Amino acid sequence: MVIAKITSGLGNQLFQYALGRHLAVQNKTSLWFDLRYFRQEYATDTPRKFKLDRFNVAYNLLDRSPWLWASKATRLLPGRSLPPFIDTRYETEFHFDPQIIRPAAPFTILWGFWQSERYFEASAAQIRQELTFKPRESKTFLTFSNIIEQTKIPISVHVRRGDYVTHPEFSKSFGFVGLSYYQTALAQLKNQFPNATLFFFSDDPDWVRANIATDQPHVFVANSGPDADVDDLQLMSMCHHHVIANSSFSWWGAWLNSRPDKVVIAPQRWFANKPWDTKDLVPASWLRL
Repeated sequence: MVIAKITSGLGNQLFQYALGRHLAVQNKTSLWFDLRYFRQEYATDTPRKFKLDRFNVAYNLLDRSPWLWASKATRLLPGRSLPPFIDTRYETEFHFDPQIIRPAAPFTILWGFWQSERYFEASAAQIRQELTFKPRESKTFLTFSNIIEQTKIPISVHVRRGDYVTHPEFSKSFGFVGLSYYQTALAQLKNQFPNATLFFFSDDPDWVRANIATDQPHVFVANSGPDADVDDLQLMSMCHHHVIANSSFSWWGAWLNSRPDKVVIAPQRWFANKPWDTKDLVPASWLRL
């Protein structure tokens, strides 16, 4: 069995699921989710909810299984491992570590974020098949969905500010990627797709309206309710091309678009003050500015 510890926001949850699914597929075993992170809120983190159940994802829930006690018991072991039967794998580097995708032990536990397609690219077809969205009933979502479907060349533009500006830790470690990044990216896409329509997704739409000027047709997407993030993600994935933020959330909005001709622009600077190597974060076919 493969146990993926699921934590944080929707984008990180998707990366954690993807590695877990890949290892389960490659080793012909079951995938389990450990959701204990969501039992409380944390002063150092933005409040989050588990959202993978909004997709057609198959998994077992550790929290309701006797295996939970076996997982807890690993705390008594050095490194929480007992080779070759129990193997707890920690993310010690930000870049891709090939040792993480070695054959799974009978009891394999994953602790990390795993933000690279290289961790699951061999199982990408099955992951895309599972990561289809369950039907949405929101009238607002359906309205924007119809607009995107009827648009000849829709381009999603994700502008993340929110906790990247206000949170005492995230504003330092990530930080807003900067206005010039969006100006450069939009200018490049205008040259490639002069007849495109831009769809802006942001947690700070007033700032976007006041600061990002464009003469191209554009729409400000404004979902609401407890699953507004899921609605935004699905709408992003329906667009043909993408400008993403330094955010795993919009990373997945672009990745879930399966068009082979898509153009994705991502920021070169992902972190503001971290020395982490992000060479494997963005797929090779995407452009970093």
